[in-house]
Amino acid sequence: MRSTRRAAARTQRRAAVAVYLAISMTFVIGMAALAVDIGALYQAQAELQRVADAATLAAASRLVAEQSADPNDPNVFITLDPETAAPIAANEVAELNAVLRVSAGLDADSDVELGEAVFDADTGRFAFAPSSGPAYNAVKVTVRRTEGSEAGPIELMFAPLFGNESRGLEASAAAVLVPRDISVVIDLSNSMNWDSQLRYFNRSDGGCSNLRDVWCAMDGWEPSRPYLPGYPTETEYASDTGPGFGFMTQWGDTLDPSEYDATSDDGLFYVPRYSNCTDSAVIANLQARGYSTDEINILTSSSRDSSYDHWCYRTAACIGLATWKSGRNGGLYTYGGDGDSYVESSELLWVDKPEWRGDWSWTSYIKWVRTTSLYRYSLSGFRYRYGMKTFTDFLLENEPCAFETTNLWSTPQQPLRSVKDAVQTMMDTIDVDSLDHVSLEIYATVARHQVDLTPDLQAVPNRLYEMQSGHYDRCTCIGGGIARAISSLRGANSRPNAAKVIVLMSDGKANVDENGYYSEGSQAASDYATDQAEEAANLGYRIYTISVGYSADQELMAEIAATGRGQHFHAEGSPEQYQEQLQAIFRALGGKRPVALIE
Repeated sequence: MRSTRRAAARTQRRAAVAVYLAISMTFVIGMAALAVDIGALYQAQAELQRVADAATLAAASRLVAEQSADPNDPNVFITLDPETAAPIAANEVAELNAVLRVSAGLDADSDVELGEAVFDADTGRFAFAPSSGPAYNAVKVTVRRTEGSEAGPIELMFAPLFGNESRGLEASAAAVLVPRDISVVIDLSNSMNWDSQLRYFNRSDGGCSNLRDVWCAMDGWEPSRPYLPGYPTETEYASDTGPGFGFMTQWGDTLDPSEYDATSDDGLFYVPRYSNCTDSAVIANLQARGYSTDEINILTSSSRDSSYDHWCYRTAACIGLATWKSGRNGGLYTYGGDGDSYVESSELLWVDKPEWRGDWSWTSYIKWVRTTSLYRYSLSGFRYRYGMKTFTDFLLENEPCAFETTNLWSTPQQPLRSVKDAVQTMMDTIDVDSLDHVSLEIYATVARHQVDLTPDLQAVPNRLYEMQSGHYDRCTCIGGGIARAISSLRGANSRPNAAKVIVLMSDGKANVDENGYYSEGSQAASDYATDQAEEAANLGYRIYTISVGYSADQELMAEIAATGRGQHFHAEGSPEQYQEQLQAIFRALGGKRPVALIE
């Protein structure tokens, strides 16, 4: 009897355990199912946030209006505004990134919101604020896996057992175009007008000197912006003329590299030393001026050219820059001179000098044209030939500084004018509401600060348009230019929340070192430039370099850009070609905006 009762008790305990086990297993399985679904939801949320971050950064990079070639016509450019480009970029990224193996996708109308970043000085952070435009500098993107979204809600595996078949999730991110402090550093050495000079008139790259345009602009308007270089008969100065002095009033033949011959150019007068002047145009002009045959014979004769001054002064009279008051019987002036056959300074009445003349004299021009300076060995045909071609070339080569010839800034010196126009394009590309600030530094023998960091973007090209090649001095201290940029980016106007960028341009080779010593091909000058680039990089500054022309040191400029974690660009060819290239380069630099997540 007792054993029967013990057996019954054991049976009852087993039944109770089974019930408890059944109940607990249901709970355990439910918890396991819940853990699986919760894990999937956590993973989905993380993936949604990752997609939102990537899509937002892609959209933010398209907040600057940009141009792209029409695939059907490469000569036609289509402008993509941010309202079009940003949603497209965001959706492309979202489509390429899956959330639980399903492509997320976006609704461009509701999931991408353009606006502006509002800086909170107290927190030192930006916050997104919706904006109706037209200028935007921030974007907010929401990626959804919800009812009605492209991918739909997250399907659950075990939760349906408890009546929950799916769950909606979403993630948002906001990004801003990071404001930049940009230091634009421009080479203003004397070589920045070489492409306009006679030294390159017979270049072999398809281009030609625009020296005539420079001449025309010397007494006229500044060329339109942008100035479009081209063959002399095709530019805005095709029907214009420049100033004239004495008998030098006509331009003469076109500087066509394939046809031009200085020896037959009727715009040049040939007055050699130690040889009689037989130029019929000179003789005709002297006759028209009223000189006697006796005086003309003296002025065109080389018999007294052993005296350098006599040759110089008789040349001045032969080209009309001075009138000879010889004092000879029957002459143009029977008074004022001593009557001998020697032309003296006291006997000359010089023509008025132009108001834009600095510290040079007419004799400086006369003596310079007879020299055999280095680059003239290949241009010997221009020696002793006087006219507006050699006079304009004299100003660009010998008197380029602002204190020497005051109006060259308003002429289309090349490649400087193309650089000026390209800087203007860069400022036009930077949105005025972008929060970017820009400064201007220039360098030649010495680097000089020109414009403080400012939100007034137009101040930079406005100042640059007022400057000329060799404005202060003439050599090339690239290291000094970078040093000036560093100083501006660390100065009182620098902003701690802004990315620091240096845009450096040069057309030549570094030839001035840290101590201000000039030496052509100086390794010390190149080292100074790279040392300054390294200092900028250590400060976290990014450097973009642009070299222009075939004489530029591309290797050095590329090294500077690599040191500064930036990019090197190069433009070359004829003035027409590098004008287009520089416009594209500076447009790209204006739109090369860093982006950062703010939410």
